[in-house]
Amino acid sequence: MEIWTIYKMEMIKTLKRKNSLILLIPSILVGIMAFGISTGGLTFTGDALSADGKFACLDFITTLWLFFSALGVWGILLILITAFQFSGEISSGQIKMTLLRIGKRGPIVFAKFLALLTTTFSAFALFTLTAGGGYYLFIANSDVGNGHFSSSMIDLPTVIATIGFIFLHLALFMAVTLLIGLFLSPFIAFIFSLVSLFAVNYLINTNALELLKYSALSISNNLIAGKVENVFPTFLLSIALIICLLLLTSLLFKRVDIK
Repeated sequence: MEIWTIYKMEMIKTLKRKNSLILLIPSILVGIMAFGISTGGLTFTGDALSADGKFACLDFITTLWLFFSALGVWGILLILITAFQFSGEISSGQIKMTLLRIGKRGPIVFAKFLALLTTTFSAFALFTLTAGGGYYLFIANSDVGNGHFSSSMIDLPTVIATIGFIFLHLALFMAVTLLIGLFLSPFIAFIFSLVSLFAVNYLINTNALELLKYSALSISNNLIAGKVENVFPTFLLSIALIICLLLLTSLLFKRVDIK
């Protein structure tokens, strides 16, 4: 009950914070890109294109997800939000109000993380819906669209699973940001977490470490390539790592002095 109460409080606070609006940026960019592609002002190609050189809706959505994921846009925004909503409250002392109301520190970490996940899921859903809507508004009847939803290159369950593992990968580094944010200022926590994310992404994409084949991002890449392996073990491992990080953060949070 305590976690649920704090979760509701955190969701209200998140919705009221202006910095949460930065999660709308990818959806806005997708709308602009869809219009630009339809007019020929923007050229967009990739492996997700259908065999005849035209986008189906799933092709378009998949290509945009791969594009934004490769650029690290989601990672930057989500780590930034996480750092400033947790480390920012600790460094400014704003978290005292929550502590006075709840009395226990442990549930606060889990509730904040769940609130951040909910916000992230909403942003992901909006991004995907905007991409789909942009396709039918601007792409479907253009020279680069075929007007179909389904694709000969990828199916809907694979797209959903790919996005889900991207979500899981970023959730892991959001948990890392919460841990680092206990001891560092919001900006420094953001930089440390972001560098860690980009370093791990580089190692995954270059297959530098065999162990990283069990990372969520690696599974996401494999699904796009048509390889379905180590999916369930990776899912369980990612969940376990996130829980361990949250438990460690909760334990250490009890020892942090709040000014």
